[in-house]
Amino acid sequence: MSFWSSQTLRSRLPRLIEPFHQDHIQSASYELCLGDEVYISALPDTPRNERKKVTLRNQETIPIPPGQFAFLITSETIKIPNNALALISMKFKYKSKGLINVSGLHVDPGYSGKLIFAVYNAGPLHVHLARGERVFAIWYSNLDEDDEKPRNKIGYDVIPTDLMNSPDAVSSLPVLVKRLDELEKKVDIYYVKQTIVWGFIIVFIGVLLKLVVEPLIQPLLNMIQSSLTIS
Repeated sequence: MSFWSSQTLRSRLPRLIEPFHQDHIQSASYELCLGDEVYISALPDTPRNERKKVTLRNQETIPIPPGQFAFLITSETIKIPNNALALISMKFKYKSKGLINVSGLHVDPGYSGKLIFAVYNAGPLHVHLARGERVFAIWYSNLDEDDEKPRNKIGYDVIPTDLMNSPDAVSSLPVLVKRLDELEKKVDIYYVKQTIVWGFIIVFIGVLLKLVVEPLIQPLLNMIQSSLTIS
C-alpha cells in the first residue's frame, strides 16, 4: 500500500472529488470543507421533537458546545476507486481546540458520496465552524489490486434522519453530569426521609413502651421489689 503524492492527487482527484480545487492539495493530502448541514446532539433540557439539523448559509458559522457531539457533512462528493483506500481526519487546528473525530478513520474502496464526520468537543470552550471552511483532510492510498468486495451502496448526500434519531442524550457529558446530580439529590432526599421515618418510629416505640408496656409490667416489678424487701 502506497500513499498518493501531491502530484498524483493533482492528476487524479479532479475525477474523484467534486468540486475540486487544486489549492486544497497540501502535503500529499486534500483538504475538505464543511458542507451545508450540521447536527448537534441535544442539551439536557432540549425536547426530542426540537432536535434538528441546521442548514448553514455560505460562510455561516455554528458553535459546537463543550461536551457535545455533532455530525458534520462535507461539501465535496468523494469517490474512492476499487483499488484504493482513503484515510480521513480532522485538521490539527481543530483538534488543538478539543474537537475529536469519533467516527471512522478510513473510507472503503468503491465508496461514492459525501463524508459524515461524528465529532466530540472535549475542550472547555465552544468550537466555531463555518460552512466552506477547510476542516477535514483525506489521504488516498493504492491497494495491491482491486478489492473483491468494494462498497457498492450509494453514500451520503445529506445527514440521514436515522443518525439524528439515535439516543444521543446518553452520550453527552453534560447529560451524564446532570443525571449524577439528580441521583445525588435523590439519594440525599432518601436519607432525609429515612431519618425522619426512623425518628418517628423511635418516638412511637418510646410512647408505646410508656403507655402500654410499662403499665403491664409495673405490677410485676412491684412484686419483685416487695419480695426483695421482705427477704
